[in-house]
Amino acid sequence: MKPFSFFLVTDPHYFELSLGGEGEAYEARSRTDQKCVAETGAIIDSGFADIAADSETDTVLIPGDLVYRGEQASHEGFIKKLEKLEQAGKKIYIITARHDYAGNPCGFVGNECIPVEGTPRENLRSLYYHYGFEQAISEHKKSMSYTVQLTDSIRLLALNCDGDCKDFKGLWDDQIEWALEQIKDAHESGNYIFAMTHYPLLPFSPVMNMIGDAKLTDWEKLANTFADAGLDLIFTGHMHAQAVTDYTTQKGNMITDVQTGCFVGCPCAYRRVTFRDDGVDIKSYTIEDFDWDKGGRTAEEYFRWRFDRMITDIIDAMAYDFAFFTRLFGGPEKNKKLRIPVTLVGKILQKLTVRGLGRLLFFKVDDSIADRLVKDLAVELVRNIFIGDEPYTKGTPVYEAVEKMLKRLRPVIRIIEKKAGAKNPLLADIPAFVLSMIGDEKKRDCNTTLNIDWQRFKKA
Repeated sequence: MKPFSFFLVTDPHYFELSLGGEGEAYEARSRTDQKCVAETGAIIDSGFADIAADSETDTVLIPGDLVYRGEQASHEGFIKKLEKLEQAGKKIYIITARHDYAGNPCGFVGNECIPVEGTPRENLRSLYYHYGFEQAISEHKKSMSYTVQLTDSIRLLALNCDGDCKDFKGLWDDQIEWALEQIKDAHESGNYIFAMTHYPLLPFSPVMNMIGDAKLTDWEKLANTFADAGLDLIFTGHMHAQAVTDYTTQKGNMITDVQTGCFVGCPCAYRRVTFRDDGVDIKSYTIEDFDWDKGGRTAEEYFRWRFDRMITDIIDAMAYDFAFFTRLFGGPEKNKKLRIPVTLVGKILQKLTVRGLGRLLFFKVDDSIADRLVKDLAVELVRNIFIGDEPYTKGTPVYEAVEKMLKRLRPVIRIIEKKAGAKNPLLADIPAFVLSMIGDEKKRDCNTTLNIDWQRFKKA
């Protein structure tokens, strides 16, 4: 096979800054968001400039959530950025997703959110017709999905997963049948075919399997159907996380979901994927700098600060703003009897160190982490899930501290396991559940090589 490469950019969430990116209303919204918003234009410009500078790679795939909340002005601004990237010699293929037409589009003026013109879903195909639909060799117009021939031997199956635009986030039966026809036709004509869609096909960690919005509806059915039909690789986004996840069917067929982090939110990642005779090389990059007042921070420090404050604000609200804390979890403040225990825990977490936690639960911690605040470590553990390649594997001080803590809490955990485990098997062993999320022995979420059996796709 002749080598072929493409860049993968997910969730750019472009926001047209002329709609307002400062003031009380903006800050209130921004503080609870993993992704940057006002900064999106500057970040995208920097990332697209790096992509444009790669003269060896002329293809870019973008699987959805192109703009912030469906603002028409944001779509118009983002298309201008695509046009500039195209002028640099890039061929661009996109699919749209829910942020591209839903979400109460608004601008920010002072302490108010001002409604602005949105974009109906039915207008998206014409808006982005030039970026995939125009080159399609087959379309499923109802769902806005299509197939394109990328090279003389490789095809892309671009699957829109808007579903019913409400609770169902997946593929309709007739859309699945169309996709299976595309897979069959590709194989019969000697082509390799891979897919992209917005929502992850596979939950990339145990906790994501418990979150309904973290993967496609009926994901197991789809994974089995596609893998057994010969589709073995799909690229996804949505959860703003770096992850490479495998699933093997009862028939022994495997499909790999390569999920990529948000382009404008920590870790601000994108990938370069290269097909070679010996497999598929996947390499990740991050935005190294962008034109913005970052308060003296590097780009990496700025992105992590933005991510961390989203979680730190929640912990701080436990101690100092119970009304805000309850609103985050479906308020208004309706369970006032929780105010005292929540506030107490919140205030303890403001000063509790890992050493202090060890003393409370009678276990020893390594000196290298003893003085870290528990809340800072908790924030890092959450952030690591999104960055990928979680570093705290067995034998590291953090892993051992968490393992000891879970052992000390075992009597309480057993009670929880009996109740929760009956409803969800994943919670039948909470220590294993927790430890699996802080350490990844494989370390392939960001960079890896996948083995592909090209021979089975070649013409007889």
